[in-house]
Parts: sequence; structure tokens; C-alpha cells
Amino acid sequence: MMERPYEEWIAAFNELRRQQQFIFSHAKELKLTHQSLRDILMELCKGIAEIMKCERVSIWLYDEHHNRLVAQNSYDSNHFHHDYGFELKRSDYPQYFKAIEAERVLAVDDIINDSSMEELKLWYFEQSDPIIGLIDATIILSRGLGGVLCCETRNERCWTTLDKILIAAIADMLSFIFDRLYRVEMEKHIHTLAYTDTLTGLLNRHSFDEEVTVQLKNQLQGQRGMFIYLVIDQYTEVQSALGHDCADQLLRMIGERVGKLFPAPAITARFAFDHFLIYSPFDGQMDPDLLFRRMELVSNELRRPLILSGQEVYMTFSYGISIYPDHADDPQQGVQSAYLALETGRQETKRRARGLYEPHMQEHVKQAMFSEMNLRKGLDANEFKLFYQPQVGMDGLVQGVEALIRWEHPQRGLVTPDGFIELAESTGLIIPIGEWVIRQAMMQLAEWKRMGYGHLTISVNISPRHFLHPNFPFYLRKCMDDFGVESGQMILEITENVALENHIAVQKRMEILTEMGVIVSIDDFGKGYSAFIYLQRFPVQQIKIDRQFISGLGNDPKSCSIVKTIVHLANMLGLATIAEGVETPAQWEKVRELGCTGAQGFYFGKPAPVEELDQLLGTSEAGVTLPLASISK
Repeated sequence: MMERPYEEWIAAFNELRRQQQFIFSHAKELKLTHQSLRDILMELCKGIAEIMKCERVSIWLYDEHHNRLVAQNSYDSNHFHHDYGFELKRSDYPQYFKAIEAERVLAVDDIINDSSMEELKLWYFEQSDPIIGLIDATIILSRGLGGVLCCETRNERCWTTLDKILIAAIADMLSFIFDRLYRVEMEKHIHTLAYTDTLTGLLNRHSFDEEVTVQLKNQLQGQRGMFIYLVIDQYTEVQSALGHDCADQLLRMIGERVGKLFPAPAITARFAFDHFLIYSPFDGQMDPDLLFRRMELVSNELRRPLILSGQEVYMTFSYGISIYPDHADDPQQGVQSAYLALETGRQETKRRARGLYEPHMQEHVKQAMFSEMNLRKGLDANEFKLFYQPQVGMDGLVQGVEALIRWEHPQRGLVTPDGFIELAESTGLIIPIGEWVIRQAMMQLAEWKRMGYGHLTISVNISPRHFLHPNFPFYLRKCMDDFGVESGQMILEITENVALENHIAVQKRMEILTEMGVIVSIDDFGKGYSAFIYLQRFPVQQIKIDRQFISGLGNDPKSCSIVKTIVHLANMLGLATIAEGVETPAQWEKVRELGCTGAQGFYFGKPAPVEELDQLLGTSEAGVTLPLASISK
């Protein structure tokens, strides 16, 4: 066919400029949404049909995996009809997908005689008004190939170079639209993440502070308000018993109840894990008795049973309250004071605790601050040291040790972890303390290797917070390289509380550690409700059977059955088993009978300084089996 006249090209370019202005005006004014996009695409398709002098125009986008093209709009100029939602699957039309992905512009003068169109002839083009000519241009987005602009004619068409330039320019305009829409959606998503708790739909802490600050500025003279710090008492138990998904559902249901119980102008938020924040304004005075009576009505509503996995679940709640402006001038101080009231109430009971802030509670904070400073000073002054407890094989020979931290406090003497780990967790000092333990343990492992004990493994307990810290794998790798620790020598012991943080993140972290050659061991196995789920979800290599079951061996048939089941399951899965807390000859004999691969406990040796372990290792290496009265101190 003849090329288009000069006048037509001028008209086409003028229409193209008009379409560009149309697109830019919508993008500039931020009118782009999924709802408005459909109208925009309808307008554009009509304009494109005019520019390209074709009977049918369609705009297609790839799905997430690039396996399908989905029509966003399809316009037939003969019938003035718009449609959308058609799909082209790569598996059905591989030749067409290959053709459009090979070139920026695919121009087909005669579809009937083109091999790349063979698959489409039977369905897409064979209609009452069959398509003969086609020109397609790929829509290239900032994140890669995004879709296709398709122009079709019902007559054979000789596509020119200018046709190809035009359709490529139009496709670039469409790229601008879809990229802009993607950015707008991402900005909305980021805003939502920044200001909203995505699980419950309530505000997060950041937006809570902002909105309460605005409300306090606008409150009328004499108006007051209360900050409520609310926590679920049994959330960890529910998550352990029913799983992560049910626990999330629980939080959503409770978040919905909190929102209904404290409607506007009250402001509600979820703050980390199972903690909720509320600011509720009120007029006049409110004595403590009336305040607690009102909160009891709220608690009764919150305690109504919830249905999770077909079961009725009953929850209880604890809370602390502070009053504005009596106890606080701003949201941060209000939340902190309410939290202090909660923690003070929890010193008396862990369930259904309640408290109203009083100034003397600040003294508790000061003591905690001094304790933190003392702990930090102890770390800086090298007051910590590692004790080691032997782990033996079934032959009684030492196969490894567990490193256990102790604090040689100048005034308090030797302090076990129970006396400072909780404080370290709450202040964040658990990270540098954990790093110190790892480095000291690996340094000692290298020293034992130099002494000829290269077969030893060393186990270290890792807190949930440290285990999921972004820098943890890098620090571990560096220490292993610095001290020449080989694959399989380093064992990290975690408890089930680690997985309660975020089971997906925990699984990925375990996979990274496994690739590094680090063994992951589940400590206190069998103690929690969901212990066996670990073996299904996580790539662990060792389990330490909880001491409560080992202590029952010899006098409790149930304990014996549980240990036997755990060992049998571990053998089937190829996992090592350490019996923890072996203290008597009868327990040691039973552990060997049941087929554990290792054991640990006072029967073989208490946690001891490295000097005593060196003596023990010399005895064990000489072929003398444990225990020996002279070394089992």
C-alpha cells in the first residue's frame, strides 16, 4: 500500500503532542490511580487509533512472573467499543511472546503469511472482522519489560519507518504512565508502612505520637486525657500452641476490639508485638477508683472469647495508665509513664496487672539506668568470663563443650546469666555481650586446636534479638575466619522463643548459617508447645532434650516415653540429640540405652573455668571415660 500523505503525518504528530499533554497533565496533578487509569486508557486508545490509522488498539501488561499478558484496555474504532481483561498465556502462544520480546517494534504486514502469528490465527485474529495487519511496540518500564502496545488493521498494511517511530514514541508515553502509577502506589505503600501497623490497621507508634501531639495542642481549656499502655498476657503461649498465623489473627481481632472500644476522638495504635497504645481524652476530674472501674468494663469486653482454629480462646490483659497533664506533657512522656505503671503492677502479678502512674516509680527507672551503666562498665572492664561444661559421647569421652557466660562483679561476686541477661536484652547490650561470647569461644576453640583437641565443638547460646540482628552472620563469619574455626565446630543454641519473633526471618537466617557450616541446635527441646514444628520448618541439625524429661528417667515412665520418642524422631530425621541435665548414674545409663548421641550435666562436670576444662580434656583424651570423682565438681 501507499505511504500515508504528508498531511496525515502532520495530523498524527499533532495528535501525539495532544496525547502527551493529556498524559503529563494527569501525572503532574497526581490523578493517576487504578480507578482513574481505566478512563485515561480509554481516551488514549481512541487517540492512538487516530494517530496510527488502525481499527483496533490494545494495551497489555505482563503479570508478575511474565507468564501472561493481560489487556488493560482494548478499543475497536469500528464499533466504538472498549473492553479489557483478555489474557494471552506464554504457554499457549510461545512464538508470539518470543517475537515481541526479540524486537522493540514488531511490524507484520500480512498476518496470514507470518509464522510468528500462527498460534494466534485460530483464536485471536479469526473473528467476524478478521485482522490482517499488526504493529506492536514493547512498553519498557524502569523495572524492565512491562507490556505491549498493539495496533491492528483489517487490511494488509505496509508499515513504514515513521509508523515504527510513532508507535515506539506512544509506547514510551505509556511507560511514563505505568511507571508514574507504580511510583504513586509505592509512595502510598511507604506512607502506609510509615504510619500504619499493617497487621491490625491501627496506627503505629510514630503516627500515634504525631496525632496525639496535634490533639493535645487543640484540646480545650481544662480538658484532660489518659494514656493507656495495654498488653496481652498470654500472647506468647497462644503463638506457641496455635502457630504464627493464628497469633496474627488474634492480634487483628484484638486490634479491632480496641479500636471499637476507643472510638474517635480517642487514638489507638499497636506498638510492637502484643502491645497497644491508647490516648483517650475526657473532661473534668477522674478519681483512680472510677478510672479502674471504667477500665474493668473495657477489659471485660476484651476478654470475651475469640474463635481461633475452631477453638474458643480466652485472653487476659494488663495495663498501665498515666494522666495528661498531671503526669505528662507530651505523648512520649505519657507512654513512658503508662509503661512504668504497667511494669510496677506486673511486679505483683503477671496476669491482669494494672497500675496508675505515681512519681515514685521514676526511682525504679533510675535504678535500672544505674544497673545498665554497671553492666556496660563490666563489659568495658573485661569483668565477664566464660565457663565451660563438657558434652560427652556415648563412650563417655568429651566431644564438645558449652560456653556459659559469668560476670565477676566487683561487689556481687560471680553472677550467673539469670542476674543480668534480662537487663542486657532490654537495654540492647545483649548484642555486644553476645559478640564477646562468640569471639572468646572461638578464640578458646583455636587454642584447644593448638593443644591437640581439634575434634572439639563449642556451643554458644544466642538470644532472639542477637540471632536476628542484621550484622550477626557477618560477625560470625569474620570470627570463624580470624580463628580458623572449621565447618561443624561452631554450634549455636537457640530456644523456641527465637522463632516466635518472625518464623520466615528465622528460617532464612538458619539457611545462611547452615551454608556457613554452623550447626543450629534447639535448646530445651520439648519444653514448648510447638517444639516439633521446628523440625518441620527449620533446618536444624541438633536438639537438646529438655532437662525436665531427663530428670524423670528411671522413675517416670512418661518421661522415658517422651525421650524415646524424641530420640527416635531425631534419628529418622538425621539429627543429633544431646540429653541435658544428666546428674545420676541411672540417668546416664538410660540415656545410653535410649540411643542419644551425646549428654551433658553435673554427672560429667559442672560449668568450670578453662583451667579445669584443660585438666578434664587431658583425662578424657587419655582414654579414661567420665565421670571421675576428682573432676566432676
